[in-house]
Amino acid sequence: MAAAGFTFAARGPAPTQGVAGQIATETASNWPFPRAGLRGEALEKMRLENASLWLNARPLFTVAEDPAGNRGIVSLAPSLEAKAVLLHFWDYTNAHCLSMVPRLEAWHKRYAGEGLVVVGVHSPEFAFSSRSGNVAEAVKRLKISYPVYLDARFFLWRIFENRHWPRTILIAPGGSVVYDVIGSANAEATEQAVRKALHDARGRNFTDPLLPPLAGDRESSVCHPESPDLFCGFERGHIGSPGYKKDGAATDYHIPSHPEVRQDEVVYLEGRWRATHQALFPAGPAGPAGPAGSDPWELRLRFRALGVGLVMTPPPEEAGARVRVTLDGKPVPPSFRGADLRQGRGGQTYVTIGTPRLMRLVKQAPFGQHEIALFPEKPGTGFYVFYFEGCE
Repeated sequence: MAAAGFTFAARGPAPTQGVAGQIATETASNWPFPRAGLRGEALEKMRLENASLWLNARPLFTVAEDPAGNRGIVSLAPSLEAKAVLLHFWDYTNAHCLSMVPRLEAWHKRYAGEGLVVVGVHSPEFAFSSRSGNVAEAVKRLKISYPVYLDARFFLWRIFENRHWPRTILIAPGGSVVYDVIGSANAEATEQAVRKALHDARGRNFTDPLLPPLAGDRESSVCHPESPDLFCGFERGHIGSPGYKKDGAATDYHIPSHPEVRQDEVVYLEGRWRATHQALFPAGPAGPAGPAGSDPWELRLRFRALGVGLVMTPPPEEAGARVRVTLDGKPVPPSFRGADLRQGRGGQTYVTIGTPRLMRLVKQAPFGQHEIALFPEKPGTGFYVFYFEGCE
């Protein structure tokens, strides 16, 4: 059985939802430059500012906005001359982007000596993922060695008129876009495009096999129709508990006691919570007291999948906050526990949030309808988006 992976579902910024499947285009366009480029002191200033926006490399290009409001790449490093450049738009919390990181790293190591430069363009999906420290920590944790550009101001995102995480653009030597793909499916086609670009530029012939397909692309993979990405904030999410407020105010919620009333793929809350446009947060002090010994906050969700991941943030200044997790009303069995789930006293299962990131909660459960429940211990814990695995 192949290892499960998050299946492709490209996503664009709110309110646009992603497309199902892969979109690949072959176009011819030049590296974009502003109509009124920066020069002299203004250009040098932008070069200095851009220097702090690169991880794992000196600045390979400078992105700027000129006084007329035109955004563009205003200078390229000499090291990019005669090189093919693979731009990969990503966010370190996005499961679909994360599934591509090992493949990008492998391409970087395999083709750097052949004339390919891989650049991860980190365009943040959430406010916390725009912080350079969080991105740097993720790059280190994920063992990424290829260059990463911090596109927190979305300059490069807008230059390429991007609307999706992830998206990969291959720019041949000379500046023409020769391959453009949305999503994480069919990595083999991207590698073939890389080889063709290097062959056309340098006459290089590759005889070694392509890298093995990613999970979900393998012939042996079985992919089920899993639940779609599910957001928790009011901008793209939906709360089933009565009294849902979209103004960030702390509100007391209750989960309908009859299971048949609850809908699939809808979040239900118990206790006092605060909804923002991006996330849900348990709010303190806790709401009206429940039965003795009951948890002050609960988030419950029915879904169809093999596994679950959830983007979470710790409360402010409280890294290490825990959230208890149950699957179908019980602690998650050892064989179904995601990489971030641990067992506590009495067999209860917990996730501990050290840094804001995607937490892997459940893996390889039998495909079908399940219900996950989360019980945060601290107010201010952030719940952003659920991802679901469908391939095995």
